[in-house]
Amino acid sequence: MGIPRTLGAVAVGALPPTPVYTGPVIAAVSFSILKGIATIVLGAGNLPTNGYNGANGFPTQNKTTGSKFDIYGGVAGQNSGEPGKGQQVTLWGFTTATYFNGRKITVLDCNPTDGSFRFYFNHADVSSTADAGNTALSPFQHYRVVRLECSLSLGTDIIYVGDLNVSSTRYFAALSLAGQFSIEVASENIPADAIWITGTGPTDSVQVSLIY
Repeated sequence: MGIPRTLGAVAVGALPPTPVYTGPVIAAVSFSILKGIATIVLGAGNLPTNGYNGANGFPTQNKTTGSKFDIYGGVAGQNSGEPGKGQQVTLWGFTTATYFNGRKITVLDCNPTDGSFRFYFNHADVSSTADAGNTALSPFQHYRVVRLECSLSLGTDIIYVGDLNVSSTRYFAALSLAGQFSIEVASENIPADAIWITGTGPTDSVQVSLIY
């Protein structure tokens, strides 16, 4: 048996679905798409130094002159470094840019000034648009067992478990207090962030436990 890790309650509502495990969640403020590159703005001061970086890491700044060292080859230099080598971010809960939901994207570069990051996205151009979707670092850890258990406050609601396309008609488990109360997904190499949930109630939750 491996080492257990309990995450506690993970909130779940109706569609769009929610991943059962990610890094810390940071809400988006707005987004735009230009020539196949999408930009999501988190807001000034909200961009962490790790988790949303392109291939060359987090850009630094000369504290004396205020000028940027364009170490990441992005935003200022308009080059994105080596494609496919940035960190990965999971997106969900967007109400306007619904085409972002359920995506795990690879960051091209980030801009600490406005708290934004960019990634390739094949879509028609979209001007800057307000949207409060969720973003989070995609964890690299994999697990032997992922256990999901209904909250006792679920009432008569149902929680559906599946992949990023999970819905009330497409799922591999339907959890409820009156029926199947929990599920364990066991293997040798489970990416917990690939398990998604949705429910019939607006404010339900599941208890999530992971075993390394």
